[in-house]
Amino acid sequence: MNNSNISSKDQKYSISEATPEIDQEWCDFISERSDATIYHHPAWLMVLQNETKQPVLRLVCRDENARLVGVYPLQYTLGVPLGLGGILAAKRLSSLPRTPIGGPIAVNNVVEAMLVKKAIEISGKNGGGRLIQIKSYDHTLHETIPGLSRFFWREVYITKIPRAPKEIRFGNSKNHTAIKWAVNKALRHGIKVRYSHSDSDLIKWYDLYADTMRFHAVPARSINFFRGVWKYLMPLGLAQLILAEAGKEDETEIIAGNILFRYNKTIVDAFNGSKRETFELRPNDLLHWAAIHDAQTAGFEYYDLGEVADDHEGLSSYKKKWASETRSLYHFYYPEPDMPDKKSIGKRNGIGMKRKLWNLLPIKITTMIGERINEYL
Repeated sequence: MNNSNISSKDQKYSISEATPEIDQEWCDFISERSDATIYHHPAWLMVLQNETKQPVLRLVCRDENARLVGVYPLQYTLGVPLGLGGILAAKRLSSLPRTPIGGPIAVNNVVEAMLVKKAIEISGKNGGGRLIQIKSYDHTLHETIPGLSRFFWREVYITKIPRAPKEIRFGNSKNHTAIKWAVNKALRHGIKVRYSHSDSDLIKWYDLYADTMRFHAVPARSINFFRGVWKYLMPLGLAQLILAEAGKEDETEIIAGNILFRYNKTIVDAFNGSKRETFELRPNDLLHWAAIHDAQTAGFEYYDLGEVADDHEGLSSYKKKWASETRSLYHFYYPEPDMPDKKSIGKRNGIGMKRKLWNLLPIKITTMIGERINEYL
């Protein structure tokens, strides 16, 4: 274990590289922090490590009384060879790779800055030229850390869930009525929603997910990744699979489904798979409607619909109709990368042609390529 002692004003802090043995203490600490997410949980770190076998770095900070005052999860990445993919696919020490958000969780800005500076120090000694990457909502993080640069990434769409039993409303009357119409249409066509922990359901859903990722020209995560979610998150009640089925009695078919993450008053709509031929039946509307209302019953306060790339206006419009607010997500780097656009890195230039070419490939090929790409990201 590597330790360093740092004094700040009247408080002395000790930063160390931790092992999974402190997982319970880590969990207790982040459970009391409103800015902690499912992606800061040790179980998620196990999912990431299981996916690529790349080591996870766990930095912790303690005060002079040995109390935990900060945690900072990171993972090493291999980086895509030949510089393909730019800084998003570079060799990095990231918090966190293949994850929407990460960064340090600390009791104050002083501890937060110390944790980041420690990661920079470790990367300089052992990182082999890796970039430090941080994904965070905190738009001021770079102000306390010299040399850390900030780039806007994307907007994240979030629904604020009112406390039960108040009725959930989605925007103005016209928007809310349109959503209810779509939900009722799904119900009229006999679409049913259920939650599942079945491996066979996971495999069926994965086929829909892989096809959805192919359509959007996004490298799909491997089935092994989702088995990691099943192994590490599901038993703790941190993940669930919600499915929409069509058909009658024993002849039902899964036509859509979402993997949801549950943590710290927030439900995250993390992964979706849908059968495009059934879109007109509105199964995705029914899934979101059910998940949001179930979240209210369970006492959750937010439903996170995730981010959308700038070029995807259709998906952006779809999420906007559910969301009551947006939050700006930023990526931070050290040292500052050489970027032509110093403000934003969330755009996918020329994606239209890439999508057309990607869609021509068989699903088995795109999933195989996706698995290989994610090993390096």
